[in-house]
Amino acid sequence: MANYKTIAPVDYVTGKLNKKDKTVFRQKFARDSNGAVIRPMKKEVYVIQNPRNWKKNPAKGAEKLKQDRWSEACAKTKAILHDPEQRALWQQRWQAQLKKAEPDAPIDPHSGKRKIYAKFDCYVRAKIWYKLCSTT
Repeated sequence: MANYKTIAPVDYVTGKLNKKDKTVFRQKFARDSNGAVIRPMKKEVYVIQNPRNWKKNPAKGAEKLKQDRWSEACAKTKAILHDPEQRALWQQRWQAQLKKAEPDAPIDPHSGKRKIYAKFDCYVRAKIWYKLCSTT
């Protein structure tokens, strides 16, 4: 994905410019539990080339296993986010890692330091994902 800069009138362009266009613009925002923006993420642009036909080429083997693990991590994350007790415990861990990265966090390739997750749901999902990958 490439980064892009915009001028003030079109600062928040997202999506495609028209239906036939294969260029997609997006920007994600990290928000706290109240919905306030913690940090805007990079502005990204990418071109959809050769989209996969999933009916003709379904996932198999290691790719299917990875997709199944991801689905399991997403389902467990959703359950945690909807359970107030578990959510509170995970939120404490997330708040702590905002100040100092956890020692088992992966290395961020851009900075070379331990990754700090700005988004709460991404933090929970990543922790569950790494646990699932390490157990099997």
